[in-house]
Amino acid sequence: MELVDWLAIGVLGAALLAVFTALRRRTKIKKAKDRRRIAVDGTNVMFWHDNRAKLATLKKVVTDLRRRGYDPVVFLDASSRHHIGDRSFDEGKFASALDLARNRIMVCPARTEADEFILKFARQERLAIVSNDRFRDRPRAARNIRLIRGRVDGDRTILKGL
Repeated sequence: MELVDWLAIGVLGAALLAVFTALRRRTKIKKAKDRRRIAVDGTNVMFWHDNRAKLATLKKVVTDLRRRGYDPVVFLDASSRHHIGDRSFDEGKFASALDLARNRIMVCPARTEADEFILKFARQERLAIVSNDRFRDRPRAARNIRLIRGRVDGDRTILKGL
């Protein structure tokens, strides 16, 4: 083989590598340090498809948020375990099921509502909240917090205002 042939093979290889890298970047979920945090009312979001609590619905929304470049922090009522039919679920199991780090999940204590925790966290950290809850029972705490409403329609996640 001549030098020209080797150069052509090298150029072709570099071009293929560039195309592969571009395609990989387009589908890759960004690393946590490169993403913007967003609070998620996990118990509310579980009901976004067919109005029945499903962990798969929450996972779909969390995955979509990550694809959009967000770093979701999910808050769940203690009752969420009962909604999905598995009382053994703790923060670790929810984190594993949602493919999130454990420090991105908060299962609120029994006899409390996640609303109190999520509103306080969102206010302190200046984050939007993904929820269809309007927090009418806590208007003062919810004031000036951006709410991202949505639904899951088949395979599509629809987030209004994001």
